[in-house]
Amino acid sequence: MKRLLDQAGRLARAPLYVVGGALRDSALGRAVADLDLAYAGDAEALARALASDSGGSLVVLDDATRVYRVALEGLQADVAALQGATIERDLERRDFGVNAMARPVLPGPGRLGPLIDPRGGLADARARVLRAAGASAFREDPIRMLRAFRLSAQLGFGIDPGTLRMIRAERRRIRACAGERVRTELLALLAVPAAHRLVRELDQVRLLTALFPELEKSRACARGYYGRGGVLRHTLDALERLDLLLERLARVLPGLEEPIRRHLEAWSGPSAGALLRLSVLLHDVAKPATARKIGGRLRFFGHDERGARLAERELARLRFSRRESDAVAACVRHHLRPGNLATNDRITPKAVYRFFRDLREDGVPLLLVCWADHASYLPAQKLRASLGVLARDPGPVPADPDKGKTVRHLRVIAALLKAYFTQAEVARPQRMLNGHEVMKTLGIPPGPAVGRILSRLSEAQATGRVKDREAALKFISRYKPKKPV
Repeated sequence: MKRLLDQAGRLARAPLYVVGGALRDSALGRAVADLDLAYAGDAEALARALASDSGGSLVVLDDATRVYRVALEGLQADVAALQGATIERDLERRDFGVNAMARPVLPGPGRLGPLIDPRGGLADARARVLRAAGASAFREDPIRMLRAFRLSAQLGFGIDPGTLRMIRAERRRIRACAGERVRTELLALLAVPAAHRLVRELDQVRLLTALFPELEKSRACARGYYGRGGVLRHTLDALERLDLLLERLARVLPGLEEPIRRHLEAWSGPSAGALLRLSVLLHDVAKPATARKIGGRLRFFGHDERGARLAERELARLRFSRRESDAVAACVRHHLRPGNLATNDRITPKAVYRFFRDLREDGVPLLLVCWADHASYLPAQKLRASLGVLARDPGPVPADPDKGKTVRHLRVIAALLKAYFTQAEVARPQRMLNGHEVMKTLGIPPGPAVGRILSRLSEAQATGRVKDREAALKFISRYKPKKPV
């Protein structure tokens, strides 16, 4: 870090300043891994020279505002043009006081000038408070409202009450932000451990429902069943249960923690936790639109399918990738399936096979979302007591009707997860024949029929009717056309 700073100081031909996070982290006694520089000259020219001199690579972060990154192994330096005629004007336009500090880089190795701190950032850092740098901070860049909550969690800071009032007043501006920027900040926020606390704070200032207006309708929906806060209260409770599950996987699902974490990594990499939380947030988003009184009961028929379409629409607006959108929509669309399975006296191998056949790689994430959904109906004390029961006996796939509807649902979910990871021959059997062999044996051309026959063969394997290649060939022979094709 020191060497890179010395190189930048030597190459600079105009005033150069260390700014932002590096000074904040230094004030907190934290290791400084990245360097933020503000430059009164040509920022691109300095960044190119620094990359060449240090052996790093140059990345253009924002050509419009002239922000460039010099990336080295284990270290990076962002070089930005001053936003304003002076460093003081630049700092006034930053997001939070703790990021609105600067020190000039002076000639000579490792020399920095006195701290420039017009917004009291050093005092805020020492008090562990996140405060908006100015009255127009959120009007100038509304994405800072989301960033406030993410930074507060990452730094362990509280948010200044006046800043919270500003966010509440400006919250609707979040809809004007570019979708890509909202997606990036939202994924970072939802990736924070125990993100349910941040989401509740977002809701307290109504930023959550400014971001997803459909959720605001949930607040008044089904209050007679869910209590004050309606469906939205249930959603936030379910999010809290998901965080509990992710934190205590080893206790809740003994022996499955590592396989589940590996599956989530393959499913969506570092975004997996955030996408799970987003799925929980949106799983009941269509309940207000589908609420109907039928036979004296409030019902929500079709809220799963309609909710999936709403989720797809909202995630498209926020520029989520097609794969991310499909994954969340699958969790919303199918979140009733495990509960429907749990109404049966016995969960058959055929049912297990068909569940994972339809859901594929989304099956495991969906089950985690459903666990959180059902667990939210148990008071915290009863849930803690039930965790021991689930850990001792997650319930075999043929599960007995037992200690209440919700606990039974949790046991069936655990049983499905156990089957996926320990009974692959049922949940995801490896085909004994491939499509070419089916076509050759039956004398049929390529087409949808081949896929249907292979699917039936897999189901026969899962249910134990086909146990070897010879039996597989015999099984498919029933589909041989009576006349040559």
